[in-house]
Amino acid sequence: MKALPAIVWLELSGIAVDTSKLENFRATAQGRRETARIKLLEMLGVEDINLRSTQQLKKELNNIGIPVENTKKEELAKYNHPVLFQLQEYKDTEKLLNTFIDKMSGFINPKTGRVHADYFQIGAVTGRLACRNPNMQQQPSKKFHDWKEIFIAENGNKIVTADYSQIELRILAQLSGDDEYIRAYKEGTDLHRLTASKVFNKPLDKVTGDERSVAKTVNFGIAYGMWVPSLQAKLKPYGIEVDEDEARNIIDGFYNAYPKVTKYLNTISSLGMRHLSVRTLAGRLIKFERPECKKDQSGVKRQCKNFPIQGLCADMVKIAIGNIFLKLEPLGVKFIATVHDEIVFECTKEQADFVKTTVMDEMSKAASRFITDLPCYAEAFTNDYWHKD
Repeated sequence: MKALPAIVWLELSGIAVDTSKLENFRATAQGRRETARIKLLEMLGVEDINLRSTQQLKKELNNIGIPVENTKKEELAKYNHPVLFQLQEYKDTEKLLNTFIDKMSGFINPKTGRVHADYFQIGAVTGRLACRNPNMQQQPSKKFHDWKEIFIAENGNKIVTADYSQIELRILAQLSGDDEYIRAYKEGTDLHRLTASKVFNKPLDKVTGDERSVAKTVNFGIAYGMWVPSLQAKLKPYGIEVDEDEARNIIDGFYNAYPKVTKYLNTISSLGMRHLSVRTLAGRLIKFERPECKKDQSGVKRQCKNFPIQGLCADMVKIAIGNIFLKLEPLGVKFIATVHDEIVFECTKEQADFVKTTVMDEMSKAASRFITDLPCYAEAFTNDYWHKD
């Protein structure tokens, strides 16, 4: 309830859009899509094809020796072929145009000139917010990393973007009490490099970039119940290929390296299944429907591991924004966006340093109520557009 005024503040503030940049993005994306389409047709050896037709695509992919059963992303990920990378490029650009670029201008309010999305404070069972019209929490950021540059500060203003540092891993360290995890955060050791050192059995200074990327994927995925196929799929974008045995050994290596993390995840999974519920450290109760088959049971077990982590993060953010509202809204600061543990504000240039300090302090205070065995802090960045340095 204390966060409710902050959600109202968020919706009323809205976020400014640079329409010139939006149109430039549209032209660039259209050209990129057409280039991808032409290359794709050449690689398939056809003059024309309806690229939105899954049947036609499947047929042509089969004709060049790729035995896909459908054209879903999960199916395509099973095969390593240049034409599939080109197809994904086309699909990603098509989605950017249809889902984001073409619709964004329709959401700009004619009176304010800003986009006022709808936020739902209990949009997810974990307590995370949900968002619609448009969904500001799912704006492209990876393949189209400069997309968020269309969301700008008005003249004379700055945008302050803040988020927690590796918050889910810190929460896992607190919940599990794992000595190695906690020591790494207390001493400022790179946890991903430490995990790689343990998994690949080599000194910290001998860990390669690829090995650190593997360890980072495992660190962030383990609380989601990640197993062999998921690890293989998540490593592919990094250009890292591992077979089933290698993936299994990597995951087993993690569990052996951090026994208290392993014990916690196994325990919370079992207790959650028994009671069909879990709680966050803040007390949020998350209930589950009784699973009717083994597949559903596996899903509930994964959620039992992850939801106390996601949920506590959501609780901390809500505590923080409730307190931030009291300090910044009276000053005319705008609360313009939030994505999970990231919160974004617009203020005058003169206010920027004060806003940055206030937001970081309140986020850290909210975290320290629950994360007591290791440091937990927020980072904040100031820019002319929505961006994290």
